[in-house]
Amino acid sequence: MELLEKDLRDTKKELQYYKLKQEEDSRKNISSINELSRQTTRPDEVIVTSTAPISGDTSANASSQIAAITMKDLSKFVKEDIGFNYSGYFRSGWGTSSQGSPKSWAIGSLGRLGNEYSNWFDLQISQRVYNEGGKTVHAVVQLDGNVGQQYSAGWFGDNAYNENFLQFSDLYVNTKGFLPFAPDAEFWVGKHQLPMYEIQMLDWKTQRTDGGGGLGVQNMKLGRGMLDVALIREDIDGYNQDLSQSQQLNINTIDMRYKSIPLWDNAELMVNGRYAMANQSDYQHNNEDQNGYYQWKDTWMFGTALKQKFDGGGFNEFSILVANNSLASSFARYSGSSPYTSFNGRYYGEHSGGTALRVVSQGEAYLRDDIIVANALVYSRGEDVYSYETGAHTDFESVRVVVRPAYIWSKFNQTGIEVGYFNQKNKNQFGDAFTEAGYKTTLYHAFKVDTSMLTSRPEIRFYATYIHELNNELDNFSFADEKNDQLAVGAQAEIWW
Repeated sequence: MELLEKDLRDTKKELQYYKLKQEEDSRKNISSINELSRQTTRPDEVIVTSTAPISGDTSANASSQIAAITMKDLSKFVKEDIGFNYSGYFRSGWGTSSQGSPKSWAIGSLGRLGNEYSNWFDLQISQRVYNEGGKTVHAVVQLDGNVGQQYSAGWFGDNAYNENFLQFSDLYVNTKGFLPFAPDAEFWVGKHQLPMYEIQMLDWKTQRTDGGGGLGVQNMKLGRGMLDVALIREDIDGYNQDLSQSQQLNINTIDMRYKSIPLWDNAELMVNGRYAMANQSDYQHNNEDQNGYYQWKDTWMFGTALKQKFDGGGFNEFSILVANNSLASSFARYSGSSPYTSFNGRYYGEHSGGTALRVVSQGEAYLRDDIIVANALVYSRGEDVYSYETGAHTDFESVRVVVRPAYIWSKFNQTGIEVGYFNQKNKNQFGDAFTEAGYKTTLYHAFKVDTSMLTSRPEIRFYATYIHELNNELDNFSFADEKNDQLAVGAQAEIWW
């Protein structure tokens, strides 16, 4: 910001100098300039007048020129010449239900549209601090968190009932041009992770490795594709059998992605692998052997993803993932199923080496110029895994389907319906079966800035949502007044920049 302020002061001085120097010529031409600017200037342009000839222009009329500097040009100058960038995301809105406060349920299975009442935000700033000889260095900071939508006060604090919280999710130095074997690759050190791959309609990630700190290389050219690799510290709290005590376990994860492998027209492939291992002290091993602490088991995940872009707009992404131990346990969750090595930072359970499979298809397609359909389809199953709901040696199988067709009135208006259904069955080590299932129907109208459902923002949605819980044997969830259904209406705004 100091650099930006300095450049603005210098620019003001320079403009003042030319203004005084060319005042006489400006008076002579002011009438014609004003008329021309009224005819040619867009609302987002700033007119700068000059009587100096344009470089290389020797024509007789070159003594008087008009240059239009748009806000886009100014933004490009700030981002590229000064090296400062500010980006972010948030969602916010209002909602109510037929019975008291509206409740979200099974977002990761039924879909998020009309089914989320949090106010999440991400704010990122990046400043280039060095740029010379093809080498650049950026300082990057990202702040994210949640601001509640229930009460007018939104103070952040440590109160257990406080829904307002924030964290610095990124704090790292990013460089380019410093690796002699890969001058075009990015090399970073600090609190960061490789890019996340999100199922946007379900609000969880197929690829995600949270960490306290690490180092990585991204976009390194290798053969026909690009390589991303990172070593990340991801410590967890390992608990004892009755969850009354914990010990901090030092966990390190190696995360690798070989991506952007071209296949055919508009299609590319990614292959990924991840392995998390513990670096334990003798004291921690002793707690596992003699003091009833759950034993840490190294965990891995690998898979592949194929992305196809369609000629008429839209895309589809198909992925297959396999994992074991605690990463497989995350596959067994019916909601919020991102691949974590723990449950909210807590490691517990008897992990016996069981494996889980997950197949995901998501994307959007234009059936006609005025009809678009988005979808998210997930099939998961596992054998002999630890479930956070039904315990050790659990077998599970689940299906999730969310489909959202819409009619496109114009670039700025859509009306549609989202239908979601899921069914998950768990069987524990004693042969007992548990079922969690439900469906959701959401009618909505959206004000938009483009026709794409998944790639265009900002968007303002007006919705009515009906959720019906068919079975709740995994979480015993119920809506207000112990009901198994809820009708909610509301409005939500979502934006990124």
